[in-house]
Amino acid sequence: MSAIDAIGIEARQVLLEVMMSVAWADRELAPEERQAANAAALALGLVNPGERDVIAPDRRPIPVDEIDVSGLKDRDRELIYLCAAWMAMADSIEQSEETELLVRMRKKLAIEGDRAEWLMARAVELRTKQTVERASWWRAFDRLVVEAARALPRSG
Repeated sequence: MSAIDAIGIEARQVLLEVMMSVAWADRELAPEERQAANAAALALGLVNPGERDVIAPDRRPIPVDEIDVSGLKDRDRELIYLCAAWMAMADSIEQSEETELLVRMRKKLAIEGDRAEWLMARAVELRTKQTVERASWWRAFDRLVVEAARALPRSG
């Protein structure tokens, strides 16, 4: 299984937009955030190597309030939130703007507080493992989505 198999096709673009929103939340894109965003886009099959850079200076994410999540399954909503939490830690510093955006995303995705805490803890665990193992961003993102997908219920 790979990331592209673990999340519904409808949710892939939403996932990338949410991750981009988190990356740009503090209006700066750290090199780690750039690498994480590119890895996510490649792992999700949303760009091919050599295509337009998904984190080019002229590209801005869709505002969170405008992202349509109405057709997403509960499992995909949770995966999106978990990946957003992981992105907030990409540069090892969760900025207050990123935290605020995660709260807004949690509400938009209709994820309860306790469940959001569990998802956040899982994101921290996987980000820590990535740092210790010095895994590539692509491998780390792929593992994040696959391991999270296996831990989440398939219903909903």
